[in-house]
Amino acid sequence: MEFRLLGEVGVATRTCDLPLGPTKRRSVLATLLLRCNAAVPVTQLIDAVWEEAPPAHARTVVHGHVSRLRVLFGEGELDEYGVRLSTHGSAYLLELPEGILDVHRFEELVRRGQRQERPEDTASVLREALGLWRGPALTGTVPSAMLCAAAQALEETRLSTVERLAEVYGLLGDFPPAVALLKTEAAAYPLRESLTAALMSTLFRAGRQSDALDWYHRTRGLLAEELGISPGSAMRAAYEEILRGDLPDHRPSAAMPQGLAVESAPVESPRTGMGGEGPRMPGVSTGGSGQPRPHGHATGGPAAMTAGPPVA
Repeated sequence: MEFRLLGEVGVATRTCDLPLGPTKRRSVLATLLLRCNAAVPVTQLIDAVWEEAPPAHARTVVHGHVSRLRVLFGEGELDEYGVRLSTHGSAYLLELPEGILDVHRFEELVRRGQRQERPEDTASVLREALGLWRGPALTGTVPSAMLCAAAQALEETRLSTVERLAEVYGLLGDFPPAVALLKTEAAAYPLRESLTAALMSTLFRAGRQSDALDWYHRTRGLLAEELGISPGSAMRAAYEEILRGDLPDHRPSAAMPQGLAVESAPVESPRTGMGGEGPRMPGVSTGGSGQPRPHGHATGGPAAMTAGPPVA
C-alpha cells in the first residue's frame, strides 16, 4: 500500500484507492502525513483546512473528518501495515511504518543518488525518484498558507532533482534527455534562472548554440518585463561561456572521483530527523528568481502550533 502526496493526495491499497471524499478531508490527511509519527494539535489542523478565519464549528468539522478517515483505514485494513490514527489529548497522531509514504521514498532516493559513485547509477536512481511524482504535490487540498508552504518546498526539491539529473546526463554526454527535461521545466518556470542557465549550457554542448542564445535573450526580456531586473550570475556565466566557445570534454572518466559534479546540497525535507522532536512543516524555499507554483497554492509559512481543549 502507499500514502501519496506527490500529486493528488490519496491512499492506495492492494485492491483499490480509498475514497477520501471532500477537499477538507484530504487536507486533514495531508497535514497528518506531513507530520506523521508526531502529534498534530487540532488547532493546527484547523489552520490547514481553512484559508480564511475558521467557523465556530471548525473543531467539530475536523473531528468528523478524522473519524471518517479512521473508518476508511479500517475498511482498507491498514492496521495490517502498522498504520494507526490515535487521539492524544487535543491532538491526533498518525503512525506510519517506513516506506509507505511517497514523500519519504522520494527523499531517500534523492539521498541515495548523492551517494552513487558512477554517473550512470546516479541517473538511474534520480529517474526512479522523479518517477514517483504524479502531478503537483498536495493536489486536491485547501490552498491554505500551511499546505502551500509544504507544497512549494516539495516542488523546489523536485526542481533541484531535475537540474541534478540533467547535469548527470551531461556528464554522460547524453544531451537529448537533458534538453527535454530542462526545456519542460524552463517553460513552466520561465523566471527560474538556474533552469535557463542549465538549459543554455546543455544546448550549447549539444551543438545548438543559436537555441541556447535564444533562451538567454527570451529569459532576459521576461526578467526585465516582469521583475525589472537583469540576469543573475548563473545566466551571465552560461552566456559568456557560449560567446567564448568554451566546450569542455564531458565524456565520463573511469577514474571519476566519487561525487564529482553530482553532489548537491542536502535535500530539503517536509520532516526533520526524529531525535526526540516530531517532524515539522517546511518553510518556503524559492531557489532562484522563479517561484515554484504548485497547483495554484498561495505561498506562506506554517501557522504556529497551539494547544486546545481535549479532543472529543
